[in-house]
Amino acid sequence: MLPNLPAIETRAGRIILGATVRSTRYRDVQGLVTAIYWNGYHFAIEVNNRHSDDAGQYELLSPATHQGFNYVNPNTQQVLSGKFEVLLPGEGDRIYFAHTAEQAIALLAATIGLSDQAQEVEYLKQRAEAGLVDELRWRGQAVGSIVGQLAYVSTGTGKQHPEPKFLVGHQVHFFSPHTTHTISGLALYKDRLNYGKTQWHYFYEGAKGNHHPMSEANTTAAPAAAAA
Repeated sequence: MLPNLPAIETRAGRIILGATVRSTRYRDVQGLVTAIYWNGYHFAIEVNNRHSDDAGQYELLSPATHQGFNYVNPNTQQVLSGKFEVLLPGEGDRIYFAHTAEQAIALLAATIGLSDQAQEVEYLKQRAEAGLVDELRWRGQAVGSIVGQLAYVSTGTGKQHPEPKFLVGHQVHFFSPHTTHTISGLALYKDRLNYGKTQWHYFYEGAKGNHHPMSEANTTAAPAAAAA
């Protein structure tokens, strides 16, 4: 499990512990953020020590806090590219995007653990300034049960990925044309068994419990999405 967070960046803004939020999915759920934690597939926000949901499913009611990077919620931010790419084998070879070396290293610190972020930022900047970086390896340090996990950082300017066919809010079918789902988040994965090609996967509203996002190979447009 990843460590709990003091704050997370979402489409609604920077949500911190103690902030007042309201669920966009369940309008009667409103209150103070009591935890920001990893539930196995994405970061979730707990409200009033009772209700929990994907961090992207809340709107911020309290005044905005100081803008600063802690951890971007990639499911709902629709971050589709970046100067840096972070590949996490421990999450099924999922690729995250970062715009700066500081963001990339902060993401590594939150996922695999780093002992000296400032030193790692300078190292990554030096490597990026020297040329394209292709899967530069980091090994996790001192974060409980995830000690020793690997991560790889590349410069995204040297990568080519397909554009996602669908975005948050689009309505789609996965396997059955009789069931329509609304996309709530995107995730990009690398398939090492298929020559390293990448493919988008989709989180969807109404999913019960923790779920792996659905592959784009099994996703088709519902009439509403096709007409958009």
